[in-house]
Amino acid sequence: MEKDENSLKWREAQKKAHKTEKNALTFTKYQLNKKGWKYIDFQSKRGFPRTGIIDLIAVKLDRKDCDKLKIMLFQVKGGSARMNKEQIVRLKNAVKKVEVSYNWSEKPDSTVRFEHPID
Repeated sequence: MEKDENSLKWREAQKKAHKTEKNALTFTKYQLNKKGWKYIDFQSKRGFPRTGIIDLIAVKLDRKDCDKLKIMLFQVKGGSARMNKEQIVRLKNAVKKVEVSYNWSEKPDSTVRFEHPID
């Protein structure tokens, strides 16, 4: 009986945490959008976060130099959750792992051709 109560409490806590995190992600996107940032999140189709440190990427073209792209990596926390030192280090290290490349596409007829293959 006690095990059932604990598992029920655990499920309720998980639902609340998921709702809080989803709310935090929504409001983060809203604030980014107000400031002109475009964003990509890495949630599953059912709305669950993945296990990596990066929850969201935001990109924006610089106003003064239209060839300059600004990129920010986000870990989104909701409710009483706060970043700990290990997570901050992981997020800073993730910035160092970002790979940037270039490509272009052309559509001379019914198909799109890329100069470099896309993974």
